[in-house]
Amino acid sequence: MAENIRDLIKDPETFFLITGEFKKISTLKKKLLNTNRFNKKILILRIKEDTDQLDEIILEVKKFCKKENVPLLLNSPNKFSYKAKGYHLTSKEIYEYKNSKNLVLGASCHNDQDIIQAIDIGCSYAFLSPVIRKNGIEGMGWDSFFALKDKYPQITIVPLGGINESNAIVEAFAGISHWWNHQA
Repeated sequence: MAENIRDLIKDPETFFLITGEFKKISTLKKKLLNTNRFNKKILILRIKEDTDQLDEIILEVKKFCKKENVPLLLNSPNKFSYKAKGYHLTSKEIYEYKNSKNLVLGASCHNDQDIIQAIDIGCSYAFLSPVIRKNGIEGMGWDSFFALKDKYPQITIVPLGGINESNAIVEAFAGISHWWNHQA
């Protein structure tokens, strides 16, 4: 039986697995199998640009998540036109979004102001990034991450950005490359 998604969000051992780039649906299907490495997880389907295959992609991911009992949140173009348990909002979208309709919402945040906005619109969690330097972008560091996490106990704040199993000082985190690029 699947755990309640809201309980999973609050569980410090839950990994938030964000999909990476892919060109073919067959590649997506293979990459999704990497989720099996994690006991407690939530999958976030992240599609940056609109594509003719969006309907097919979302259908395939929903089928996979139902079969594998993995909660799914959408972060894609026109995400609100698709039925889902919840949605992940970008740091820009949190300032435009008005109505949660009792859905699970999450947000990408980079500072105090973003976190406050995420709380105000009813988000259940916030990804705070970047924590570790990656791709030439300076990270805030673990001290700053924990200071903001402690400052806002009313929302689950999850570290994102440059984190992997070797440099994490938390049980679980959000990310793409630590699972998406894993070779079975």
